Amino acid sequence: MSFEDSNAYMVDRDSGSSKLSGESESRRLVDHYFRHEYARLVASLTRKFGMQHWDVVEDVVQSSLQRALNSWSLRGIPKNPTAWLYRVASNLAFDVLRRDRRWNELDPSIDVQADSDLDFDAFDESNLQDDLLRMIFVCCDPSVPPQSHIALALKTLCGFGNLEIARALLTTEASVAKRITRAKKSLRSSPVEISELGPDVIRDRLPDAQTVIYLLFNEGYSSSIADKLIREELCEEAVRLALVLAEHPHTCGPRSAALLALLLFHAARLEARIDVSGAMLLLKEQDRTRWDQRLLAAAFQWFQAANTGDEVTRYHAEAWVAAEHCRARSLDDTNWDRIVTAYDLLERLAPSPVHALSRAIAIGYRDGPQAGMDAFSSIESDSLAKDYYLWHATHAELARQTGDIKTARTALDRAWELAPTHAEKELISRKLDAL
Repeated sequence: MSFEDSNAYMVDRDSGSSKLSGESESRRLVDHYFRHEYARLVASLTRKFGMQHWDVVEDVVQSSLQRALNSWSLRGIPKNPTAWLYRVASNLAFDVLRRDRRWNELDPSIDVQADSDLDFDAFDESNLQDDLLRMIFVCCDPSVPPQSHIALALKTLCGFGNLEIARALLTTEASVAKRITRAKKSLRSSPVEISELGPDVIRDRLPDAQTVIYLLFNEGYSSSIADKLIREELCEEAVRLALVLAEHPHTCGPRSAALLALLLFHAARLEARIDVSGAMLLLKEQDRTRWDQRLLAAAFQWFQAANTGDEVTRYHAEAWVAAEHCRARSLDDTNWDRIVTAYDLLERLAPSPVHALSRAIAIGYRDGPQAGMDAFSSIESDSLAKDYYLWHATHAELARQTGDIKTARTALDRAWELAPTHAEKELISRKLDAL
């Protein structure tokens, strides 16, 4: 299946060549390029200048994006924005390293004039793409503690802030900051250059790279930003990276295919999750005719490819759940028995209070509200899970279905307090009004 088939909903990367003008349009394009180009620029320039100058590269890439906002507002968008950003960031890095007397640390083969004379029309982005993939695996270096792999990759490759990472990893901002600082220190003391990563290293680090992509999509699908439930650009980036893994000879296989299928199933339903006023819609409220049939077709093909081998992963189980929802013509038409079976598999492969919550809801649909409440009550959870807003929202829904309105209202009040976005708070308010 082609990149375009699996990537039909994404923003065209060549859109920057259109004749946009004005500060608002420039800011919009810079925001787009921050998410789509930041990681590739950091990866490419880190390969060029060396891992020991990683922090310098990150700083100059951010500076080049700010310069883009200022310059493009006044002079218009260049024909090749990526090449423009690459040249500016590269030259800024040269300037910074010269001023800091670190020029002698650079590879003498680097030509300072090469980026100044860069031909925008002939700029080849394929190297940027390869560097990005290799950088993901650099972030998963064994010298870095496993719990820091994901935090480092989300920070460096996805442009996440510490708060976003903390929410994705269910930890604190302070913990995230420490993980990233220690990870970078470890890589600088024993640098692994991007160009030296071979097929064996990439295969060994593939599971961590897949986790990074999975969490990237999750942040886009349910954003930690208060005024925006869905961040489509993050979902797009995750699908793009998952597609590259699924198609590359060193990283393809059932696990990568299952991950891509899972992301495509969810991506196909993104538009239907929000109504015209920006309110969040539950699955039972969604207009299923708005689901992207082209993406669903691609998802089912990748799901079929994922099931051709002997390997079964959490991505297979989650994709199975999503596939059953996408097969159903309505909520009543859903095969809840298969979904409960898929959640049973998921609980064996990747036990989690979040998975157990979803399983309890599915049991409620299959066997009745009291059975769902019994399944919920049997979940062993720590204090973190009890402070998770969906924990309380699930409790409220099951209590409502069993007729315990008082408990449902109390749980919804707590869910409203903990909900991270305005859209989720508004949905909970609607439920409270309905009680």
